[in-house]
Amino acid sequence: MEKITSMDWLFEGRAIVFGSLICIWLALLLVWIFAKYNHFPATTLLVFILIILYFGLDKLVSTNKENVELVLSDISDLTLKGSVNSTLKHFDEQFKTARSTDLKGFKNWLATHQADKFIKNIIFWDIEDISQIVGAKTTKITCLVKVKTSLDGLREGIYRVEFIFQNNKDGLPTILSFQVYDPINQNNRIEIGI
Repeated sequence: MEKITSMDWLFEGRAIVFGSLICIWLALLLVWIFAKYNHFPATTLLVFILIILYFGLDKLVSTNKENVELVLSDISDLTLKGSVNSTLKHFDEQFKTARSTDLKGFKNWLATHQADKFIKNIIFWDIEDISQIVGAKTTKITCLVKVKTSLDGLREGIYRVEFIFQNNKDGLPTILSFQVYDPINQNNRIEIGI
């Protein structure tokens, strides 16, 4: 899928674009009804062609946020299937945690804590792109995450997580880093030991 990061605003605001085109058509309809505007059929056709064209472009163009959502969805699916370690394919080779743990250290941490055995599901929602620079090589997103486990005393927890993704030209983005926060007091970092 093609990425046009400088146009993300256009493809993330589908409701606004479709709503604007429909409002234009309704305005033309009112003008035609009250002023007998002769070109109403032609302008109606033009508006509907624009709607169809935008719909087609929206399907062809994939924004950074949509690509991140695909990665997070795959992580959820793999975790639900009991394969937390296979989610590591979505982590970049330059991955580092806030404590500077690299990808190898993170893999060891998951193995030590038997993540495949205890983590049952990870659900992501309320995903928001908070990148400051459009067209950058990275995408920073924030989302809410629910982690379901089989551990006694901690069946599930909800967190706010900020991810930094590396935007890859030849595929889906990869996770460069993440930081876990308290979902209520969103400025409080939660230390997870890595």
